Order: sequence, then C-alpha cells, then structure tokens
Amino acid sequence: MWQRLIPTALVLVAAIIGVLCCRQACWCIEPGFKQYTDRSRRFILDYPATMKVSESKTGDVTVHHPGASLVIRIVIEKRPQTTITDAKALLLAFKTKLKEENKDAAILEEGKLPGLEGSQGYLICSFKNRKGIHVVQLVQYYVAKDRFLLLIISDRLEGFKNLADVIRKIHGSLRIIDPKLGT
Repeated sequence: MWQRLIPTALVLVAAIIGVLCCRQACWCIEPGFKQYTDRSRRFILDYPATMKVSESKTGDVTVHHPGASLVIRIVIEKRPQTTITDAKALLLAFKTKLKEENKDAAILEEGKLPGLEGSQGYLICSFKNRKGIHVVQLVQYYVAKDRFLLLIISDRLEGFKNLADVIRKIHGSLRIIDPKLGT
C-alpha cells in the first residue's frame, strides 16, 4: 500500500513546490494580466488584460484602454555611440528637460527596478501637461551599448493613485530578453 502512496505523494509535493516557486518568480503572469513579448524578442511586459496593444512600424509599443487614461509606452531607440552607457545620464537629462518645460514638475521617487540587470533606472514624476491636466509618469530606462529602452507608464494624478499597485505590477514585470536590445 505504501508503494502506491509514495509516487502519488511525490507528485503532489512536486506540484506544490512548482506552484510556490512560480508564485515567487517574476515571470509568472498574475490573474487579470496578459503578457506581451516584443516581436523582436527584446523584452517582456505584463499588462492588464482589459487593455489593447498597438505596435508601430518602428517597433514602438503602446498599451491603452479606450475608456481609461492609463497609457503604457515602450520605445527602443538607437543611441549615439559616443555617449556613455549609463542610465543615470539619461535620467539626469530627462529630469533637467522636465523641469525646464514644466515649472510645477516634481520628482516623486527614483530608483532601480529590482531584478533587472544592467544599466537601468526609473523615476516617478508629476507635472501638468499642455492641457493643464495633472499627470504622473513612471519613466524606466534600460541602456545597452547601441540602444536604450524607454518604458513610460502615465495616468492622471487620480488614476495613478488609484492604480498604484497595478502600475507597480506592470513596471515590475519588465524583463529584458536581449540585453543588447537587438543590436
């Protein structure tokens, strides 16, 4: 009798360990989310299942919902090879331009995305857009030798506050498949 129960128990233990490991891993998709894999296999990002993905001919990606103000944009651009491969420099340039263009701009948070290797960093900023609407953006840079990835998650102030956990899940799901970003 024990000989029949041991294989069953081992399968059950393996299944439990698999579920626990999957819940801890960043690559597991949470309920209510879908996973987007870049067509050039450079990055992966999870997004709310109610949103739609649009890709441009240049490879830029926009994730949006027709009835909501939350927008996710991912852009990969070539960089001049004369510049230093450093996300800090790009974030500093972004902050400088943000403050020059918006007198009411504020940096709410800065940091690095845990689990994302390489030269990268993010900041969360708030400002009023050209229409006078108070907007909050999470801006993530990932820098490779010849290119950089820019992830921008933006929403109205109220929406950003209400969706803070969702925005953190989207941001935390960013995974770089190709560290060279397709160079």
